[in-house]
Amino acid sequence: MRSILFFGIAFFVFCYPAFGELTARDLEQIRLIVKEDVRVIVKEEIGIARKELEKEIVASEQRVKEYVDVKFEGVEGKLTLVVGFITALIVLIVVTVGIPQILLAWRGQNEREQDKKIKELSEEIEALKQQRIVKP
Repeated sequence: MRSILFFGIAFFVFCYPAFGELTARDLEQIRLIVKEDVRVIVKEEIGIARKELEKEIVASEQRVKEYVDVKFEGVEGKLTLVVGFITALIVLIVVTVGIPQILLAWRGQNEREQDKKIKELSEEIEALKQQRIVKP
């Protein structure tokens, strides 16, 4: 029984500090320690997050640049095709309208020259008729 009593008293003596309450000063010191630890952890996390965010921004900018470059190349190819098609249409229109106009102008000039010659020859014939009528 003595041993049980001895162990019981020893148990309560060693466990007494565990049942003690914290004072306001103890709580304030714990709060300060926790705040400092939280600040350090938050600063580290913010630093890590900032670095990761900067890496992600750079990677996103690169992906957007590559995407835009690919799209511009596609648009440039299509635009070149459209410009070539429009140029071909303009050439076709000029050829189909221009060549007949040139031919008509050339024929008109030939006809005017022929009309001049016919007029001159008609005048000459009239002059010869007049001479014949007067001379007989």
